[in-house]
Amino acid sequence: MGIVIAINIIFMIFFFAIAYLAVKYFLNQIEKYQRITLEDIYNSKKDRQKYNIEDKINPLDYGFNYKEIEYNSKKIKLFGWLIENENTDKALIISHGRGTNRLAVLQCLELVKDLNLDKEYSVFLPDLRNSGRADEAKTFMGYGFGQDILHTMEMLKERYGKKEFILYGFSQGGMGSAIAAKLFSDKIRKGGMKVTKLILDSPISNSRKRIKEDARKRKVPKFITSVVSRIFDLRVHKHLHKMRLSYLLRRIPTLLLQSKQDKATTYGMLMEEYNEIAQYKNVTLKVFENSGHVRIYGDNKAEYTEEVRKFLENDDNEEQTK
Repeated sequence: MGIVIAINIIFMIFFFAIAYLAVKYFLNQIEKYQRITLEDIYNSKKDRQKYNIEDKINPLDYGFNYKEIEYNSKKIKLFGWLIENENTDKALIISHGRGTNRLAVLQCLELVKDLNLDKEYSVFLPDLRNSGRADEAKTFMGYGFGQDILHTMEMLKERYGKKEFILYGFSQGGMGSAIAAKLFSDKIRKGGMKVTKLILDSPISNSRKRIKEDARKRKVPKFITSVVSRIFDLRVHKHLHKMRLSYLLRRIPTLLLQSKQDKATTYGMLMEEYNEIAQYKNVTLKVFENSGHVRIYGDNKAEYTEEVRKFLENDDNEEQTK
């Protein structure tokens, strides 16, 4: 009998050890990834071609004078390029996604130039946490980016008097932009600021479903996925159920840009979210047929630019109160 009990105890210890390692491993897959520095992209011809910047290295290559800004998101040090327009209190913040940095959105300055947005807005391209020159830190599938974007807004108001913001984000930066505008709306309002519009390109559309989908692809057991989801929920202050576009959008005029061929943030998952909010006139969806993840602008510049122009010029979609 004693031997049987001992074997059962050893088996239980082994089982829980394996479960613990599995949970830790899957959490790390969600929360941790290598920081990509500016030099990593400068030194990679493949990445420069991927982001359509070729030999361009900063905003000056698009004809814009700029400042390198250092600031903090709580204890995390961030950096960014500011193209300042001193004659306006409006700013456009363009946020990159996971596993890259501000160089991934540098090509957007061509869109800024084509639409003369620098005449109406200051433009800021940040390195969010764990990206570029910023400190290494967990991003929590866009929640950490949302905190960084909030602190970016606060910095631009405190130092440069900017009060009205358009948040333009890609992939995880898109989710972060939506999180900042919705989950931190009280802080934004109390700080004398306002988010007037959102532009979300290939955004994560539902973080909980994304975790489950990643787990399914990796053949992670369901009970491990459940434990991981609960731990992750605690790390995002029990907001995981809110990290979905059908909750985050509605009130603020939003342009969603999505490719049917996107395998990272899928068209199907986005449509599930969009169908819940399609009745809200403030949410505009533009679907492109043939582009990879966050490749829509580079593949469809004229059509993409026209969609952004129409959206920004449309004053009919006033902010909803619900």
